Amino acid sequence: MTPPLPTWIRQASVPGYTNLFALQPDESRLFGTEDLYGDWDGRALLLAKDFACSRLVRERIERGESRPYRHEPRLRTNILLRRHADPLREGPTPTTCGLLYGSALACLLRDDGQMSGALPSRKQALAFGSRVVTFVIEHMPRLQAIVCLGEEAWQCTKGPLNVDGDWRASRNSLMAVNAGPIKVIAAYHPAARVTREKAARPWAIVRDVLSINGPGTISPVAEAA
Repeated sequence: MTPPLPTWIRQASVPGYTNLFALQPDESRLFGTEDLYGDWDGRALLLAKDFACSRLVRERIERGESRPYRHEPRLRTNILLRRHADPLREGPTPTTCGLLYGSALACLLRDDGQMSGALPSRKQALAFGSRVVTFVIEHMPRLQAIVCLGEEAWQCTKGPLNVDGDWRASRNSLMAVNAGPIKVIAAYHPAARVTREKAARPWAIVRDVLSINGPGTISPVAEAA
């Protein structure tokens, strides 16, 4: 279950973004994707960059949707993510599945109308994202693995866990980074234009960390600098 959200999240303001809670003040979830994987007692955090543009949520509100802040099952990113993440599930429902799926920018919805691309106010946005990651880590008592789905997620995770190193180098090394009891895995964004085999390689590490479906083919862990 999503923990109570502090004021600094609900009232966050960064140029180029609309805070979801300004549009939906009664929303209780931190991540709109919690209806896919929303287990705060889970062992793995799947972390993307940002949720979506504010236009998407505004259009859902205009259509009268009961919960506009939700994942889109037909989105290619989510379809491809499920290919890797569904085998890691520990339970049948989003809140018992053992996984939490979110984005570093959480409630910040970009106002440029884009669903991907360079972040507006990048420095400020990533600083907020680092605080979000710290909050999430503090509220996931069983957390063992953070899967960074792209460079921005990695950047927001480095500070809270004192992890050094480049995202691409860590991704290509096929090694998890050991940050105390938590292992950090650099993975491709689900929609990255790479082969299915290459996209799947980091997930073998995740399986090994969580010891799901037996040992995978890759299991080294590097110490954080």
